[in-house]
Amino acid sequence: MESKQVINGGKLTGSYLSSWSNELQLTVEGGHEFNVKIPEGELRDLANRINERLESIDAEKQEELEAKVRIEIEAQADQAEAQAEFEDSDG
Repeated sequence: MESKQVINGGKLTGSYLSSWSNELQLTVEGGHEFNVKIPEGELRDLANRINERLESIDAEKQEELEAKVRIEIEAQADQAEAQAEFEDSDG
């Protein structure tokens, strides 16, 4: 019979990766540490997964920023149009 243990350590507060032993040290709230030796293949897989996630986060942020810029440009255009209508009716 095989058993496994899942540990929810809380929010990650620090990390360190040894350059000579591929040992990853994760520190979580409360100062608890998790040390894991990671073979090169798994280390590369982890790096790819992290990079994919970061690319996704960056794309989402870019879309949000572009939406905010579009809204601001539309608001400025509406304001300019209203000002032009006011000047036309005034003069």
